[in-house]
Amino acid sequence: MPTYVTNVFGAVAAAGIVALLLTGAMPFAAYGAEGKKDEKKKEAAAKKAVVAKADRSGTAHVSSTKASGAGIAAKSQACFGNTPKIEKVAPDEGKAGDTVIITGASFGAAGCLTAVSFGPSGEAKFSHVNDTTVTATVPDGHKGLRLLTVTTASGEDTKAFVVR
Repeated sequence: MPTYVTNVFGAVAAAGIVALLLTGAMPFAAYGAEGKKDEKKKEAAAKKAVVAKADRSGTAHVSSTKASGAGIAAKSQACFGNTPKIEKVAPDEGKAGDTVIITGASFGAAGCLTAVSFGPSGEAKFSHVNDTTVTATVPDGHKGLRLLTVTTASGEDTKAFVVR
C-alpha cells in the first residue's frame, strides 16, 4: 500500500469522494433520462388516443386498437343519455297476464332498461325490443288505475294504465 493510505477506512473514503466527484461532473440531462423517455412515450400515446363518440341512445362507439382496451369499451354500453319517454301504451288497460306494448323514445340498449312496473309494488316481466319499443306482462296485484313506469339509468317516465 502506498504511504499516503494509512488504513482501509481511508481508502474507502477516498474512493467514495472520487465517485462523487465523477458523478457530479455528469450533465443533469443524464439523470432521469429513462423517465424522460417514458414521458415522451405517454405523450405520444395520448396523442393517438381514440375519443369515443356516443350515438343518440348513449352507446359509445370506439374503434379498436391492438394495445388498448378500446375493443372492450366498444362492446360495453353507455347507458346514460336521454330520459326515456313513453308515447303510447297499447292497450291502455288489461288484466294480469296480458301483454302490453310500450312505444316511445330513449329506452336505450337492452341492458340499460332496468325496470317496468305497474304501480309501486307491481314489478313486471318485460322484454326490450329496441330503443323505442318494450313489451311487458301485467303482473298480479291491485286492480284499478296504476302508473305504468319505464325506468332506465337516465331516469323514468310514466303513463296511466287500468288493471282490470
